[in-house]
Amino acid sequence: MSDKKILKQRVMNFFFKKEEGRCLSNFWKCVVRIEDGEEVREYDSGESCFHGEKFVRVGKLCNDEKRRNDLLEYGCRFLRGVCEKDGGLIKKMGRKFNLSNEELNLWYTLSENVQIEICKYKYENYEEVKDELFKSKGKVLVHPAMRCNEEKVKSKIWEGKGIVVDGNVKVIGGNMLGNLWMKIRDEN
Repeated sequence: MSDKKILKQRVMNFFFKKEEGRCLSNFWKCVVRIEDGEEVREYDSGESCFHGEKFVRVGKLCNDEKRRNDLLEYGCRFLRGVCEKDGGLIKKMGRKFNLSNEELNLWYTLSENVQIEICKYKYENYEEVKDELFKSKGKVLVHPAMRCNEEKVKSKIWEGKGIVVDGNVKVIGGNMLGNLWMKIRDEN
C-alpha cells in the first residue's frame, strides 16, 4: 500500500477550512464558556478563548498592579461579542500584546490546561464534536502545520504532520491539539 493511501486510511487531518473535523479546530465558531470560580467568561471560538485566557490567566498571577490591569484589559478584547470573529485575525491579535519571557514561560505551563478546558467544553456541548470524534475512532488525529516543511514542523507544539515510516504512521511535531482530542475521544 502506498504511503498516501496509508495516511488517508489512518490519519484524519483537521483544520477550519476542511469539512471533515472542522469543529475540532479552534477557529470553528462556537460559544466556549469558561467558569473561573465565581467568574464566567464566554468567547466566540476556541481561538478567541485560548488567546483571551492567555492574558487573563497570566494577568491574574501578575504581582505588578499596572501590568496585571493591562493584561486583564487586553484579555477582555477576546470576549464574546467584542472580539473579531475571523480566526486568523484573532491569532494575530493574540500576538500583538507582547508578553515578557517570564510571562511566556508561565503561559506555556498554563496553555495545555486552557486548551483541555476548551476541548472538553466543546465535547460536552456540541453534538457535531462528539460525532466527529466517533467517526475518527481508529485514526490518528493531526492538527496540521500548514505550509511548513518537515524540518519546521518538528519545532511546532500544537501542530504536527503524519508521515509513514516502515508502513506505520508517525506524527512529527508536537501535535498537542490532535493529542488532546484523541485523549478525550479515547476516554469517552
